[in-house]
Amino acid sequence: MRAEDLLQTHTLWHRDTVHLRLNGELDLATVPLLQQAATTAMSTHPRHLRLDLSGLTFCDQTGLRALHRLTRQAHTAHITLHLTGTHPHLHRTLTRQHTPPSPRTPPTQRY
Repeated sequence: MRAEDLLQTHTLWHRDTVHLRLNGELDLATVPLLQQAATTAMSTHPRHLRLDLSGLTFCDQTGLRALHRLTRQAHTAHITLHLTGTHPHLHRTLTRQHTPPSPRTPPTQRY
């Protein structure tokens, strides 16, 4: 099965906003499709990028990393990213506070 069969992207430009809708699976095979669609959308320098995830049927760790990368790219480009239509479980995963690991303490020496 081709990646295009697993994930469809639909893009609509309206004034200073780009609407990008995903339908299907976001995983290792389909992340390049998201990256291509997002790069094209952000190249027009919109003020807002609305990413509609209501059509996602599956999202693995690779998909999550791609969404986090997209968040950073939008921030760097001064584009406000709006995620819409997120499944409650995906929303919790994306907004979970990630605490940095504590510094490694040297092992205790026994005498």
